[in-house]
Amino acid sequence: MARYRGIRVLEVLRAEQITPRMRRLVLGGTELEGFGTGPNIKLLIPPEGVERPEWPLAGADGRAIWPADGLRPAVRTYSVRRFDAARGEVWVDFACHGGHGPAARFAQRARPGDLVGVGGPGGRTLPPADFHILAGDHCGLPSIAAILEELAPEARGAAFIEVEDEAEAIPLRRPTGVSVSYLFRHGAAGATSLITDALDRLPVPERLSVSAWIAAESDAVRTARARLTARLGLPRSSMVAIGYWKRGISEPDYDVLYGHDRDDTSRG
Repeated sequence: MARYRGIRVLEVLRAEQITPRMRRLVLGGTELEGFGTGPNIKLLIPPEGVERPEWPLAGADGRAIWPADGLRPAVRTYSVRRFDAARGEVWVDFACHGGHGPAARFAQRARPGDLVGVGGPGGRTLPPADFHILAGDHCGLPSIAAILEELAPEARGAAFIEVEDEAEAIPLRRPTGVSVSYLFRHGAAGATSLITDALDRLPVPERLSVSAWIAAESDAVRTARARLTARLGLPRSSMVAIGYWKRGISEPDYDVLYGHDRDDTSRG
C-alpha cells in the first residue's frame, strides 16, 4: 500500500546550531529525488523513542490511514530554507522557543540517520512586482531568507524581521536593492507592534507595483495585512499573508480553527 499523498521518508544528514534559538536540520536520502518547488513542506515527526517510524498510508477512498496511537507522527508545517538538488539536501530551520513542541524537540534531539516524513513542497510564492515588502518574526525568518536568496539581482524592496535579540540577527544574502532591518523584541514574543510600526514608516516608491509577504504571529499578520491594504491598496493577489503561529494554541488547532489566517488566495 502506497504512502498517503506521496510522503517521502528522508534522513537527517546533519544538525547545525545557527543561533542560540535557531537550529537547522539538513535532510536528504534516496527519496529526495524528484523533490519539487514550493516554499512549504509538511514534516511528519515520529514520536520520541520509536525505533521504526510508521507513516500514513493511502486508503482506497483516498483518505489517510494513520498508524496507531503511540506510533502516529506529529504533522507540522515548515518553510524550505534551501533546496540544493546538486548536493541532495533540503535545509529546514527551526525556531526553538523553549523546545516544548514536537518539532522543536525533534530538532534539538535529531542526529544523523534519524528519519522524518516529508510532504510537499507546495504553497504560494512571492507575487511578482517592482518593489517587494517582506515582514515576519523569528518563525518567518527562514522563509524570508529563502525569498531573499531567490530574488533577481536587480530586485528592490525592504525586509523587516522581528527576533528576540541581537544574537538572532544573522547575515542574509540579498540583492543590494533590498534592505534588511532586524527588530528586537526582548522577551515580548507575539505581543509587540514592531512589524506594523516598521511597515507604517516604510517609504514606498511611487508608480511601482508592490507585492508583500507577511509571516508571523496571527495578530501581527492580521494587523499588518490590514495596514498595507489600507495604505497601498494592495489586491489580495499581490500579498501572501500567513499566520505561522498563534499564542496559546497548537499549530493543528490553529489551522482547523483559523486556517493560519490566510487570505483565500493563499490557501493550498
